[in-house]
Amino acid sequence: MPEIEQLIRQGNQIEAIKRYRDLTGAGLKEAKDAVDALAKTLS
Repeated sequence: MPEIEQLIRQGNQIEAIKRYRDLTGAGLKEAKDAVDALAKTLS
């Protein structure tokens, strides 16, 4: 998800989680875990 990756690179972790939830309908924990995992692969 390029939009999520861009938000993570900009340091907007919370916005990335919100956007992930909007796009996927995931719950908060699932979205946070997914964004955290993606952030680790990008760093």
